[in-house]
Amino acid sequence: MERALSLSYCLYPMLCAPALWTNEQRGGYLTEEIRGTSPMIRKASFDGPPKQGNVPIDFLNNINAQKLRINHQVLDVAEWCYENRRQVDKFRISDALPLLDPFIGDPITEPQRFKDWKREQRKINDFNAQLFQYNWRVTETLFVARMYKNEPSFRIPWSYCYRGRIYPLCTGLNPQGTDFDKSLFYFADEGPVDEYWIAWSVATCFGHDKLSHDDRVNWTRENKSLINRIADDPISNISEWEKADEPWCFLASVFEYAACCINFTKTTSGLGIGLDATLSGLQHLSSLTKDKVAGAQCNLISNGENRPNDGYKTVAEASLKYIKDPEIHPYITRSVTKRCVMTKVYGCSRDSARTYIRQALKKSGFDISIPGRLGEIVDAIYKHAMPEVFEGPVQVMDWLQESATTLLKERGQETIEWVTPSGFRVVQDIRHPKTKRIKTQLMGQVQKFMVGDGYGGVDYKGHKAAIAPNFVHSLDSALIQLTFAYWDRPFSVIHDCVLVRSCDTAEMMSDIRMHHAEIYKGDPLYDFADQLGLERPEHLMKNTLNIDDVNNSPYFFC
Repeated sequence: MERALSLSYCLYPMLCAPALWTNEQRGGYLTEEIRGTSPMIRKASFDGPPKQGNVPIDFLNNINAQKLRINHQVLDVAEWCYENRRQVDKFRISDALPLLDPFIGDPITEPQRFKDWKREQRKINDFNAQLFQYNWRVTETLFVARMYKNEPSFRIPWSYCYRGRIYPLCTGLNPQGTDFDKSLFYFADEGPVDEYWIAWSVATCFGHDKLSHDDRVNWTRENKSLINRIADDPISNISEWEKADEPWCFLASVFEYAACCINFTKTTSGLGIGLDATLSGLQHLSSLTKDKVAGAQCNLISNGENRPNDGYKTVAEASLKYIKDPEIHPYITRSVTKRCVMTKVYGCSRDSARTYIRQALKKSGFDISIPGRLGEIVDAIYKHAMPEVFEGPVQVMDWLQESATTLLKERGQETIEWVTPSGFRVVQDIRHPKTKRIKTQLMGQVQKFMVGDGYGGVDYKGHKAAIAPNFVHSLDSALIQLTFAYWDRPFSVIHDCVLVRSCDTAEMMSDIRMHHAEIYKGDPLYDFADQLGLERPEHLMKNTLNIDDVNNSPYFFC
């Protein structure tokens, strides 16, 4: 295995600096120029990746240069959990289940007992057959983390998808993995301690992300005994931290707060403080249409109160007037509307919304067996409340889908292309695959398979479904690129989530709000229409939002 590993081509973090990307030369892994397997743009158009502007390339090279190291304290706890088969959230590791004793008795005279025995034995066999699948993610992550445990720093090579979102090339351990994966990363270049933001991180990872910034910090300060107890002995107190929303990142924050802010054994910090956009898709769509009402619900602007707004809850409350039976009302909560609202910007259909709502209601104990009940609830949320609360965003999504039909069917285009405010060129190229049936033999038996055989014509339905989410993704990517292309301190990103050191958090929040405001002063919806030769959708503009107010929104990223 050691010999095989030394000769294998594994996508691991790099100890040296990744090669620089340019439009003419591949970057990332040093072997890429020979292998040619990882282009700058993943799943680019069939005619090849387009040339990109300076900002996207400079951002890509900047994030490739970021130095990280392994969080040793978190890794030590994970090693104990691995050895003792202790599962924590998505950290799952299991041993094979023992088989049942052979059946004793007569299956003919005791058919039910024999049937029960066979059913239980089959469950065990199925679990054991899939054991590798259950265990491989944690096993591989730990395997790679051990390799880099004693390295003072390493780097992650990244590349783009065709919409402009960035993804790590590493597979076994990367910052866009699970809560456990993320907790293992620590910035190699530490900075001064900012107690406020480390305390904020502790409370946020525990699950208090709906509180105000100050209330989160106060929660941490009021629970110093809990934090010290966990930091001193995380194994004995595992039940205290495994119940957190993000238990492993919470543990990493606890270690940092105890060392830097309680015991003062450290004067610098490299902990990544993670800040998420609030409904980023709806933030961008609200900005496109200058919709103040929708913008307030996704914290695009301040609500005048020292707490974040909850758009999911607002949609739930708005749906009640469309549900006749008041006995149903207590069941219509933010958890019931959350997935619908979250995925609407990505083209969530009514059927998908029905599935999400049904699952949430069933989990809450609501009786969905009464005919007509579920349909009324789905219509109240999906058909009435969501377009009412997020009027501008829903209308612009419909316009984007109509535009895709116009471009492809009426004008005969095969692709839809646009340039984002950061200069990233997006080429949406979706085609039907051709397939053919082949017959072959496997272990003496004839097997029939469908295999790819090139590509057919334009996939009109695929284009229409993809245009709204792709346009939104290209905009949230442009915001990240503009904010961090020339950022000269440690950072990392997970799509619409950013991670920086505690000492840089306040400045980063100010910068990202400023760049968002600057993007939408340029009216990118009109720019999109102009690029594609479409009539400007002036009827979509609400013009009730002053985009500069974004600069005063404390919960734009929270």
